[in-house]
Amino acid sequence: MNNLFDLKRFKAYASLEITYQKQLVYYGVAAIVSFIIVSLFFIRTVNENSISEDDLYGLFFVTYICIAAVVINRSFLSFRSSKKLISFLTFPVSQFEKFLFEYLSTVVVGVFVVPFLILFAYMVEGELHQIINPNIGYTGLDFITDVIGQSMIATTEKEILAKQLIAVMIVLIPWSIANVIFTGNSFFKKLPLMKSVLFSGLYIAFHVFLAFLIFSKMGAQEYITSDYPLFFFSSQSAAIVFIIGYILLANAVFVYSSYLKLKEKEI
Repeated sequence: MNNLFDLKRFKAYASLEITYQKQLVYYGVAAIVSFIIVSLFFIRTVNENSISEDDLYGLFFVTYICIAAVVINRSFLSFRSSKKLISFLTFPVSQFEKFLFEYLSTVVVGVFVVPFLILFAYMVEGELHQIINPNIGYTGLDFITDVIGQSMIATTEKEILAKQLIAVMIVLIPWSIANVIFTGNSFFKKLPLMKSVLFSGLYIAFHVFLAFLIFSKMGAQEYITSDYPLFFFSSQSAAIVFIIGYILLANAVFVYSSYLKLKEKEI
């Protein structure tokens, strides 16, 4: 049997953890769906005008950020209690399998599952509310499908590359923030979410300042012209690959750091 990872052992461990947390998951999902339905119902009721697409985007992103942050902040809960930590570390599975389950059940769920849960609650509220009042202006998922449809239309290579970059960033940015919170939970015992958010702000500010400092010292503004719009990149594709590669590398460092922190606890 592989000491690092065994699929059968991991499935048994995941099944046990899900069964143990089943009631909490049910209550959590019910609370989230109920909160969204009640909130949307109240907003539609007190407003004479129907909710615009811009308002829907705002409501979606605010709800997504809040719920995803709560879900991801549940990672490494055992680190905040000495008794739970001992029980967690001595459970008969590898530390990598424990780490993988923590990552899948918090980061992956928070970033990729929560949006579908929000949209499900939005659709339930809209369909039910439309029966009571057909004039609420409910249009289903048009505010999402319209954006997807527009993103498919591109006439120039530059526009295609720009839309591809935006699409990738829509996934990478929340995933990157989630990884920072996840890593922060492995390092901080008290107020991990607040400290992780603060660290995220400092991390972003540092890189913005570093880029500004490097480019200004190198006189980049003198070289970025219509003839050389990409400075030291050979093409727009090369610039996109560099940005994506750098973000992926930074995420790999964060996630691996949290795994090393777990291994350190074992010692």
